[in-house]
Amino acid sequence: MVFIWPWALGLLLLIPLFIWHYRRALRPPAESVVLHPDVALLARASRRTQNWRQHLPAGLYLLALVAAVLALARPTLPVLQADPRAAVVLTVDISRSMQATDVQPSRFEAARAALRTFIRELPEGMRVALVTFSRDAQLVVPLTTDRARLLEAVDFLDLNLGTAIGDAILESITALPPLSERAEAPDPKSLATIILLTDGRSLAGVDPVEAAQEAARLQIRVHAIGIGRTTEGPVPGLPEQYALAAQFDEETLKEIARVGDGEYFFVDSAGKLKEAYRNLTRQMMWRIRRDEATAYLALLAGMFLMLSLGVAQLRRRVV
Repeated sequence: MVFIWPWALGLLLLIPLFIWHYRRALRPPAESVVLHPDVALLARASRRTQNWRQHLPAGLYLLALVAAVLALARPTLPVLQADPRAAVVLTVDISRSMQATDVQPSRFEAARAALRTFIRELPEGMRVALVTFSRDAQLVVPLTTDRARLLEAVDFLDLNLGTAIGDAILESITALPPLSERAEAPDPKSLATIILLTDGRSLAGVDPVEAAQEAARLQIRVHAIGIGRTTEGPVPGLPEQYALAAQFDEETLKEIARVGDGEYFFVDSAGKLKEAYRNLTRQMMWRIRRDEATAYLALLAGMFLMLSLGVAQLRRRVV
């Protein structure tokens, strides 16, 4: 904990004085005496009534004073925050094969649920764009920090024919800040990331590996997520003519991730897909921001004070 006004902590030196004064007040002055027929019995009774509960109001009051002094010193706490220069493009396959139900409830619905979770859990200040692709690629939402806009766009996604992975990567590159804006960073790739999700193989457009090489040349990191299956055979929820398109080219996706200095994930369930996105969230570019915590300590001081007064009132005995 770092304090903006550390000199105010000097007031803590008064705490021992308060403790001394309190202990002194517990001992009555010598002239305050009374006559009693059995002094020993009185002394034993006095010792029995003295326990920690007797000092609870004073202890709470002391904690209130300590919290108030700490609040006066204006403490700050470290808060993790995304680097405002960092940007991520979510590149999502919306080909018809995404309606397959081998991933429950379907590949498409599992992808949308994972995207929603990823968007909500992103660090504060992270800029995100959304690119979708089928037979061609489209920038749906340019870089923004508006989570509501991104979530709304995810809700309105619809399926189409075709799979153009290479075109999708190139479209994603244009959505990211140019290398000239990131060149001074220790690792320019950490400020520009593409997360590619697909369930099929590229059937049109630019070669995906060549597009990944262009991303690498521009210092852009590319992660690849393959959802569904790599094996042949009927695919639940799809007509037979979509069977080939619904089997993603795992070797190509691995090569895209390798060339793009990213990671490759194979997922065959909604839970694994969400976990893949969560793993990528942890790799976002963070920085530390210091937020003032004075209000929290002031509130704590007030709570201790109210507890002290409440306990003291409960212990009061009126004769």
